[in-house]
Amino acid sequence: MRHRNKALLWAALLTKRLYKKWTFLLILALIPALVLGYGMVDKSDSGVLTIALSCQDWKDEAATEMVNALKSGSQLIRFRVYPTEAAAEDAVKSAEADAAWIFLEGTQERLEAFAHGFSNRDAFIRVVEREESVSTILAREKLSAAAYTQVGEALYIQYLRARVPALDGVSQEVLMDYYRQVNLNGQLFTFASQGQVTTSREASYLTAPVRGLLAVVAVLAGLAGTMYHQQDRIAGTFDRVPENRGFLLEMGCQLLILVNVLAVAEAALALTGETRGFWLEAGAFVVFLFTCLGFSMLLGTLLSNRNAMAVALPVTAVAMLAVCPVFFDLGFLRRVQFLFPPTYFLRGVYQPQYLIWGLLYGCVTLLSAFVLRKILGNRKI
Repeated sequence: MRHRNKALLWAALLTKRLYKKWTFLLILALIPALVLGYGMVDKSDSGVLTIALSCQDWKDEAATEMVNALKSGSQLIRFRVYPTEAAAEDAVKSAEADAAWIFLEGTQERLEAFAHGFSNRDAFIRVVEREESVSTILAREKLSAAAYTQVGEALYIQYLRARVPALDGVSQEVLMDYYRQVNLNGQLFTFASQGQVTTSREASYLTAPVRGLLAVVAVLAGLAGTMYHQQDRIAGTFDRVPENRGFLLEMGCQLLILVNVLAVAEAALALTGETRGFWLEAGAFVVFLFTCLGFSMLLGTLLSNRNAMAVALPVTAVAMLAVCPVFFDLGFLRRVQFLFPPTYFLRGVYQPQYLIWGLLYGCVTLLSAFVLRKILGNRKI
């Protein structure tokens, strides 16, 4: 009982001392600011590319359906509808739009001909661009997705008429009603994670990186904690603590920092709706805490000089953003990803086996830090 009370007293005093550091308060403030900023961008007119849309024949059902699907289905691309072909072209000329997509007259017939194999070269759209870029090329994937719906319907009717004679007496309207029912109103794919099912339309391309960015901030907070402890050793703050307990003391200080930062980060994730269930998030929280602790302790042992740690902070941040699956998952860097704690946190919520590997990572890094500390000794910085 006495040892437990003493541990709680130490935790309370160290936490109080921690909140007197303006740099730590700045780290905590960065977390809600980051989430709030992404939330504002997600709800705003945040397109990074502007596409002008128009039709030569607004009575063409396929063309108008694709225009409506495009203008209501993207967050990264801003679509603007123009009443005439000339107006859309003028928007490109005046730099109001990066490109214009003009659906040609007879779009419905052109798509049906393509689906039936009668033509594979007859275009249904005319593209006008100021210049071709990676963004405009990627934007055409949205066009392909919109056209797929129309082509898919034609392929469906063609298949039934050619392969299912028993349905010859059924009208096309009835067949299309059935098609739309089994197609779940266009929701071809669903995503499931630990019992939670969401549709692709519910996912936000803009808020998806928030979890990864918060993970990077948490790792940087752990490294900042290492620098705090290095500063304390210079000042002789804990000189009265027995030498054989120095490693445990540093671990305790690091844990307090990481618990505070991760608690705020998890609360911020809950506000964005990016959580994956209580128990899975709790497991990911514990594992990530363990991996961050091992990583910061090991790096602090290898770079026992504060100046070296100060240089390592931005370098580590850039490396994690580039290598870990925060924005992109680069397959050829998969092995390098395992060197950094965010990998286990980001992958663990989708593939729980990564949580086990994260525990192993934490054990290896902590043990390595302990052994190196014994070999090198507690050196003054």
